[in-house]
Amino acid sequence: MIGAGLVLAVLAVIAGWPAANRRPAQLVAAAALIGAAVCFVIAGARGLAGHDGRLGLGDLGGLGAAALHVDALSGLFLVIACGVAVPGVCAAAAFTGVRQGRLIAALALTVAAVAVIITADNLFVLLFGWEALTIAFYLLTAFDRTVGRARASLVTVVFGKASGAALLFGGLLLAAQTHTFALSAARIDSHSAVGQAAYALLLGGFAVKVGLVPLHVWLPRGYAAAPGPARAVMAGAAVNVGFYGAWRTLQILGPPPLWLVCAVLLLAGLSGIFGIAQAAVHPDLTVLIGWSSVENAGLILAGFGAALVGAAANNPLLTAAGLVAGTAQVITHAMAKSLLFTATSVITTTTGTSDLDQLGGIVRRLPWAGTGLVIGSLTLAGLPLTAGFASEWFILESLMQQFRVGSLAMQLCTAVAGVLVALTVGVAGVTFVRIVALTAFGPPRIGEPAFDPVGIRIDRNPLLRTGIGLLIVGCLGVAALAPLQIRVIARGLTPIVGDRARGANAQPWVLQPVFSEFSALSPSWLWIVLPAMAIGIAVVASLLAGRRLDIVREVPPWSSASPGVHRGVGYTSFGYANPMRNVLGNVLLTRTEVRGAPHEPSTQTSGAPVLTYRVEVVEIFDRYLYRPAVATLMAVARLAKRLQSGRLDAYMAYMLIAVIAVLAVVIAAS
Repeated sequence: MIGAGLVLAVLAVIAGWPAANRRPAQLVAAAALIGAAVCFVIAGARGLAGHDGRLGLGDLGGLGAAALHVDALSGLFLVIACGVAVPGVCAAAAFTGVRQGRLIAALALTVAAVAVIITADNLFVLLFGWEALTIAFYLLTAFDRTVGRARASLVTVVFGKASGAALLFGGLLLAAQTHTFALSAARIDSHSAVGQAAYALLLGGFAVKVGLVPLHVWLPRGYAAAPGPARAVMAGAAVNVGFYGAWRTLQILGPPPLWLVCAVLLLAGLSGIFGIAQAAVHPDLTVLIGWSSVENAGLILAGFGAALVGAAANNPLLTAAGLVAGTAQVITHAMAKSLLFTATSVITTTTGTSDLDQLGGIVRRLPWAGTGLVIGSLTLAGLPLTAGFASEWFILESLMQQFRVGSLAMQLCTAVAGVLVALTVGVAGVTFVRIVALTAFGPPRIGEPAFDPVGIRIDRNPLLRTGIGLLIVGCLGVAALAPLQIRVIARGLTPIVGDRARGANAQPWVLQPVFSEFSALSPSWLWIVLPAMAIGIAVVASLLAGRRLDIVREVPPWSSASPGVHRGVGYTSFGYANPMRNVLGNVLLTRTEVRGAPHEPSTQTSGAPVLTYRVEVVEIFDRYLYRPAVATLMAVARLAKRLQSGRLDAYMAYMLIAVIAVLAVVIAAS
């Protein structure tokens, strides 16, 4: 099935790239890509069922035997990544354009690279897939070659190459100890100097791909630069290779050093609160959802950090609890983020803007895209009846187990991460209420752009409705069938924790954080109880009201007591986010400024100035870490450029100095 999927992916590239303008060829490429993703899902399901699949790749020219191997863990991530790619590609096929075929071809390269990374059992096969994914991300982010997006694509490829370099050096350190490039080699001493360096490099390389702070700056820019239909596959499917790599690293290297455990926990908590703080105040819908990916990376790696605590403390149950929590959040993020980006692509195509202050009443005019926007937002907000409720509950419960370890440092770091995650979950609720209340169900905005009939036709396209419908069913159905989801996760985690993850199922339809009698939750029963309570309240209210409840009395709303304020404005997205700018001012470094301007006679009385209120939030890491680093690097490059004199005798002198330096180092080392 892996071989068949790769063949279909190649067919999608061949069919889509040359015939970018032909609609039949575009549909053929999309069908081939959907077939490839389905093949990968089937291969993953077989791996979860215990049928290991292996596609031999030969000896790789002396680098050792290599194969694409599907075990339970890789099968789990194949099902997650390629499972959400199927509806994402269905939705992408609903869009038409001059270069749509090439977009499908780039998505085919992305899905194929994801499958190679997840199934690789050799270091260089993994690196080949990783570099192919970097190229695919570059093709997607540079698809629309405008000035801002060109810069975003450059940042994306630079961070992709940096992550590949980290994986290369980390893998070579392992190969130097194990004398093989196989990823299933015997464990080395992870507490030795070489072991610690390899552990940190591997986790760092995977952390770049998922957007962990401070390695996150490419992610919101890259997602915003990519075409709308491609963002769902990038954020929902491709990013999961980073989480898979972290899980696999734990399996191969075993218990991590103490400092690395604390670093992962603290950076995960910081990523969560920093990502959701930026999302809470950003005025652009697409960039907001991108910042939400930084937040979810923090949540997922917080669960992974709890698993590292269990591994370091030799507590397998805690390791299982953390991995169950992290994997459940991976599933939630994959489905909800694919749904949000798919819905947003329709909205931006129809309106030509993603400015939240210009969008309102989306559900009424784009019912499918609007419904997807609502369900995806509620899922990432972690509200009941969605998949996000149980997964975030699992993360918080796993971080509450710090009393089970003896190390004071791990206890404190776990407690700090738990506080940051709890704050992140609360702010996420406020953040996505802004999208649901003001954008999906809010009133039309002043200056709102006209809705393009092309976008309205896309919203009615059966392919788009299929993709959005599948993702909505996933976000809600996973919550209703949460015990079945936990069984699948437990089966996938068998290579790391054995059967211990099955303890998350306390009894039929009841979940627990692996440890029995600590706490319990039943998302399935909530699907029965909450609707029943709502129906009961509606029936009682209708009986006691004595009149029809559907009769609505409309009155002019109070908007402001200030003169000159138009009553139709209401709450804007900017105004709703303003308290959050002040509450999280220490994280956002919020700056406010009031400026006076010459009066405008048409709108103001004579002599009255026009006041402009400006608010700015600072991306701390970009402004104070990366910009100075880039400036320093460019200064060094300009200094080194002076060495290019064009004189042969100077270049010969440089070579002589280099040879003498190497000889001096060799003699000193010997």
